[in-house]
Amino acid sequence: MKTLPFIIFALAALAQWAAPLSQIWTHEQTLAKGTLIKLKCTAPDPYDPLRGRFLAVRPEQRDASLPEGMKVERGLHVFATLTTGADGLATITSLSLTPPATGDYIRVKAGYSYDNKTTSIDWPFERFYINEKLAPEADKWFAENIRSAKGIIAEVRVLNGRAVLADLSLDGKPFREILKERVK
Repeated sequence: MKTLPFIIFALAALAQWAAPLSQIWTHEQTLAKGTLIKLKCTAPDPYDPLRGRFLAVRPEQRDASLPEGMKVERGLHVFATLTTGADGLATITSLSLTPPATGDYIRVKAGYSYDNKTTSIDWPFERFYINEKLAPEADKWFAENIRSAKGIIAEVRVLNGRAVLADLSLDGKPFREILKERVK
């Protein structure tokens, strides 16, 4: 009887550690074992000082076609099948309510549906966090290059429907390398 409170305390403490550790583990597994896909980005929303230092990453593809007979409500999670084109950039080629058996896919949130033919897509990533000291230079670099013809490419790792934003690149050169050169 006296050990019951200690057992309950131990289980609660274990659960508090298990939840974040499990999320960290799945995030790291996606980075380590996930397939690399590249998505072209568009201009970000204006800077929000309350969220900290990050770059707002917005993939260019904002909507996808719905299969015949599929109806979605705003906020419903669906699975987007990704196909890499000849240019090396991935696009959503189909949506489904269940994970596809083959290929790379991401779990996304459906937004507004237009006549049950297309729906807007809320990607599972939107921020690329950076070092506080490098943030002003990174903001300048992002603003200078986001509207260029080639644009900034988001490098995303995908594994079992999970997506992790790994890096940004411009002309095949990683963002971190570009930033190091600009800060020197």
